[in-house]
This record gives sequence, C-alpha cells and structure tokens, in this order.
Amino acid sequence: MQQPIVHPPRICFIEPFYGGSHKQLIDTITECLHPQEYEIFSLPAKKWHWRARTGAIYFSQIIPKVHHFSTLFCSSVLNLAELVGMRPDLQNCRKIVYFHENQLIYPVQEVKERDCQYGLNQIMTCLAADEILFNSNFNRSSFLENINPFLNLQPDFKLKTVVEMIKPKCEVLYFPI
Repeated sequence: MQQPIVHPPRICFIEPFYGGSHKQLIDTITECLHPQEYEIFSLPAKKWHWRARTGAIYFSQIIPKVHHFSTLFCSSVLNLAELVGMRPDLQNCRKIVYFHENQLIYPVQEVKERDCQYGLNQIMTCLAADEILFNSNFNRSSFLENINPFLNLQPDFKLKTVVEMIKPKCEVLYFPI
C-alpha cells in the first residue's frame, strides 16, 4: 500500500496576541484549510504592549529556519519589518497583515504622552507587507489619513511618499461573523 504524500505547511500564521478577535479570525480561516497546509505560531493574549515590542524577536527564534512557507499571515500587532529583517528567509514569502485596530488613532489624553512606537510599528509593518487588510473601511481610511499627521510629530525632517507606498496594498476584508 502506498503511503500518502505529506506536503509541508505553506501558510505561516503569526499572532502575538492569540485571543479575542485575533484568535477568532485565525480559527475561522483555518477551518477552511487542511491542517497540513498551515502552521500557527502564537503567544497568549496578554500584555499586548510587550507583544508588539518583542513579538518579532520571539517569532524569529521559534519559526523553523528550514521551512516551505510561501505565505505569512499576521496581525498588525507584529512588527513585520523587524521579523523579516531578522529572518531574511521569510522575505520571499507573500506577506499579509490584518488590522483589527489602528494605533494611529488610538485615543490618548495628551499627544505629548503618546508612545509613538506602536504607530511606527504598524507603519513599518505596512511597508514590509505585500497585502494589507483592514477589518472596516473606517479603519482603512483613518489609518491612511493619519499616517502623515502622525509622522509629522517628528520634530526635524518630514517623511514623504509613505502613504503612496502603502495605499495600493490596502483592502478591506470585513471580519467574518
């Protein structure tokens, strides 16, 4: 009797905050896939600030160096630019990022108190991604409209063309219910 051919996983799901809507989205997508088609790398849904700051380092260490991934799918909690910077073997994968939330319009009491790192992480992730999916048109529009005002908080030089580099990669994919 011939043994079935087992193909290595081609889709790599990376989720630094695997809980709530983040978990629900991945679980919904993977229900439509065969288990051998994908692998999930995740961290529990705790302390999202730390997940956003250190997730790329963690995943750079646990994702196997030898793999057959052709697609990376992550949420905007992950700094995708940092991950592919540490793991050049992942650069040739199709990189898809899903935005559950938008740090550029995250409410703060004082603009001076804003921790700009989270917004910068999301902008860098978009620049590194091939496709950017937002859970609503509002989320997409508010992100794109606030990139320049956010970057203009920088006191000395102004970055140009960032919106033009990101916008063509953006689509809306409503959250599956």
